[in-house]
Amino acid sequence: MKLRRTRSLIGYWHEGEFVLEDYLTTKSSDVEEDNAVVIDETALLLLHRFDDWTDPESVLDALPDYDPESVREAIGALAEAGLLHTPEQAQREDHLAEEWANWNEEARFFHFGTKDAVYIGDDDEHRTAAAAVALESGPPPAVFKSYPDAPRVRLPRAFLPLRRDFDDVLLARRTHREFTGDPVTLRELATVLHYTFGPMYFVDAREYGTLMMRTSPGGGARHEIEAYVGVLNVEGVAPGLYHYNVEQHALELVDPDFTAQDVDRLGFGQQMAVTAGFVTFLTALVSRAAYKYRHPRTLRMILLDAGHLAQTFALVSTATGLGPFQTAAFRDSEVEAALGIDGISETALYLIGAGHPSGPVDGHPIDMSVAAAPR
Repeated sequence: MKLRRTRSLIGYWHEGEFVLEDYLTTKSSDVEEDNAVVIDETALLLLHRFDDWTDPESVLDALPDYDPESVREAIGALAEAGLLHTPEQAQREDHLAEEWANWNEEARFFHFGTKDAVYIGDDDEHRTAAAAVALESGPPPAVFKSYPDAPRVRLPRAFLPLRRDFDDVLLARRTHREFTGDPVTLRELATVLHYTFGPMYFVDAREYGTLMMRTSPGGGARHEIEAYVGVLNVEGVAPGLYHYNVEQHALELVDPDFTAQDVDRLGFGQQMAVTAGFVTFLTALVSRAAYKYRHPRTLRMILLDAGHLAQTFALVSTATGLGPFQTAAFRDSEVEAALGIDGISETALYLIGAGHPSGPVDGHPIDMSVAAAPR
């Protein structure tokens, strides 16, 4: 029986030891499992001999300095640990390589490495134990982020009424790429930011303190997503880069010299971002979510939360008469440098924005024709 080194292996150092992990291994969603295997230099060299389908007996001839029986035992141990596969065992990894051929190892490791997490639910015993672990690590992260020394623009609370029929708003929502150049009004900006990012209610989360609730869902009401607003063409607000303080409903000035040229660079020249009335960078304060949820699957939750907020942003913008857009195409590290965040404790996730649309606003396709016949 020929064997081959498992293709879905990730290696890394952990507490002074080198480990290999097969991220494609199906894990239990009932109990925590760790499929990382500690490996030494000799075993690593042995695995290298199985880069392609190889008869174990042929490996013995290539290692004359080792006792044949010890090599056989080592090969058996590597196979038992899931680091060497038979053709039958390799079918799933070959299927993955075929279906995910256009995506690299990072995408595969992220997706499969965060599958099958254990969910503690509302079981009081497990909840109390999890809360105790969190509280032992220190106090909960602050619910609100602020720049107390930054100049502030206090936004009006005279919000525009959102009285369009819900079905009309859903059908009218489109991604807009061209804008009239008319400035976004202060009330329009204030309305979009408030109904997208502002707290609607506060809840008593017991061990985790007081948490806010937004119009979008957020895992465990952690609401780790922050919003930074690049004001380009807004009535009554000087152009610049601001942090939206959701507690104070105010814009805190981060960079007064931030202009459309910066957006042009950060957004790869996408004209919808350059000509919009304002853009908004969504970031995640990782500690807010990780304080309670300590499984790597939480990263999935954070990305989903950013998507929830972006959709709410699009619908609220549409309801106020603005044209929204969203894009994942931006220069991550340069955006983080512009925002003054480190990319680790707080990291950039999404670029959204809005302006007065120059195209149709009835929900019909803007730059594509309606499909009228099968092709």
